[in-house]
This record gives sequence, structure tokens and C-alpha cells, in this order.
Amino acid sequence: MNMMKKLTALLLALTLLLGVTALGEMELPDELDEGDIVVVDGVAINEDGEEIEGFVIPDDLKETVEILDAEIDDTVDVGNLEINENLPDNVVNILLIGIDSRTEDIDGSNQHGDVQIIVSINKDTGEIKLTSILRDLYVTIPGYVSKNRINVAYQRGGGELAMRTINHNFEMNIEHYIVINFYGLASIIDSLGGIDIELTRQEAGAINTYIRKNPPAYDNQGDDYERVPLEKVDGVQHLDGIQAVMYARLRSIDNDFARSARQRNLLELLFRKVTEGGMDFDKLFGLLETCLPYAKTNMSLSDMGNLAMVVLGSGLLDRVGSGEPLLQQNRIPLDGTWKYDETSSGASVVAFRTSKRLQENVEALHEFIYGEYYPAD
Repeated sequence: MNMMKKLTALLLALTLLLGVTALGEMELPDELDEGDIVVVDGVAINEDGEEIEGFVIPDDLKETVEILDAEIDDTVDVGNLEINENLPDNVVNILLIGIDSRTEDIDGSNQHGDVQIIVSINKDTGEIKLTSILRDLYVTIPGYVSKNRINVAYQRGGGELAMRTINHNFEMNIEHYIVINFYGLASIIDSLGGIDIELTRQEAGAINTYIRKNPPAYDNQGDDYERVPLEKVDGVQHLDGIQAVMYARLRSIDNDFARSARQRNLLELLFRKVTEGGMDFDKLFGLLETCLPYAKTNMSLSDMGNLAMVVLGSGLLDRVGSGEPLLQQNRIPLDGTWKYDETSSGASVVAFRTSKRLQENVEALHEFIYGEYYPAD
């Protein structure tokens, strides 16, 4: 096995694991006051994470209505990615797209890009930065007359339109994407032997409730596997792939900030498990073999190999051993720049308050990734 193949396998495995954060970012209902009943994926639970039988979920906690308008703008060249050529070339930006597909066939249905994360890898320093884009963000989708949620772009035009939509709205230069689904995430975690996570009793109870109420169709364990419910206590517990996916998807047992912390925590734990002791290249290729059926990408082996050499040469493995943070995190839209809005069709969206607020987000995104703003021509 030559070194290039080893490096390529490592980068792809690590990049796919970065998608764990994405897959946790599912649509959230409005929050209830602390201490009240909350809703986890359509199931009403109490403060201990136990299901409340017979509770009727209020309309304002149900999924928001989809926007159906899809009038085409024939004047737009949909093949143009709208690359901002003024951005420095020392950073490679990859769009991670998480789709809510519950089967092994990632191309089997036309899914929304419910989660989108920009992974920015600095080729000079090896730094990795993640920027989450909220799925309900109301933006212009190139090739269509009306604005829509940003997650619609993947459904309408795949990875290419998803990339172009971000480039168009945020003056970016994304040319690479990776798509992964729920089935793949659970399989990846199971291939690593599961993961130990420190849980609260509320988190443990909510995970048990969801799995009991809605046995996942994408459970890849064998027929003779008997999942042991998590203990409803505070402390470290071992989670299999499905339980870890549910941990990342918990919606309303506290608030958005806590949910984001759970996603980052899971990402860090998996990232560390791949890169520290015991992950030899035979195991790494086993992980890669597990990942590939549940992912698709337009990146070439050369692309991945070059980036792998950068990541490995950056001192990443030393930082793993030291306990230092491996990833820098960001989120769009910025606090204070957005509002909940309703379209003419009655759909709920997250909209920028003004065009000036949108511009603040564009500049902040550039500053996070590059250190300064580089306006497009």
C-alpha cells in the first residue's frame, strides 16, 4: 500500500467524519420554556426524557411548511459555479451536505440538503475550520425566480447547485462537495466500535424514547442484536451508531446552543478516535470501505491526496495527543442579523433582517476563514 493511498484514505475518512456535525443539524421546532414539555422528533417528552402518552403537539411545534414555488429563471447559466476569484488559494473549501436518507442508496431519492457545512482547510497551516449554514436560511437560488430555503438547492440541482448557491450568496469559491446520509453515519460509528459519551439523564432518556417510539429504518445491526437502553443517569455511557445519531439529533431538551455543543462533542470524540491509538491503516481502510457506499463526492483522488499530506504535515496528530481543540467552529447566520419570517405561501423561514445584515455575514464568513474580507468583482 503506497503512502499516497494511505494519506488519501485518512483524509477521506476524516472528512466524512466531519459530516457527523452536519447530520446532527436537523430542523428544530420553536423552543418551549425551560421546564415545560418539549418535543424530540415529533415525540412529546417530559423533563426526564420520558414520553408523554396522548400529548397533542401544538401547530407551532410541527415541521414548517415546504415552499413549492419553483419558477425557472432561464436567463441564468446554471453551469457557472460563480467562483469568487479574489479569494486566496491557500484555503480549500469543501461543502459537506447531510441528507435525511434512511437507506444505503444515497442516490435513491431526491433529498433536501438539510445540513450544509463549509469545511475550510488551510494548506499552509493545516488548520481546519467548520462553518454551519442554517437549513432554513432564506436565500437566492441561482436559476430560480423566487428566493427559497437554502436546503432546496441540493434537491433541485445536486451538489453543484448547492455549492453555487453558497458562492452566489456569500462570495465564496467552493468547488468540492461530499454528501453523506443517516445510514452511513450510524454505520461509520458502528465500524469504530461505537463511542463513549458523557450524557445527562435527560439526554439518555430522550435517546431511549426516540428509538422506542420510532425504531430507525436505517439500523444496520444484525437481527440477533438486542440494543440495551441507556441508563437514565448522568455520566459516561457507550453508544452504538443509532444511539449516537440520536444524540446528535436531539432537538428541544434544552436549546440550540446545547444541541450545537453536543454535535461538536460527538465530532471531536470520533475525530480523536480515528486519529489516535489503534487506528492502523488496515482499520483505516476498513473504515473507508464502510464510508464509501453512503457518500458521494466530486473530489478526485489527487485532490484528497494533496489535502491529506497537508493535514498530516500540520502537526494534527500531535494536537490530538495534547488534548488541544482540533477544529474551529462558526455558524451562519450570525446572532442578531436574522429573523423568523413567513413567505407569501405561509412557509416559515429564517431571513436576514436587511441586505446590510446579509453583507455582515458575508464579511464575517471571509474573516473567519481568511482573516479578512475579499469582495467578489
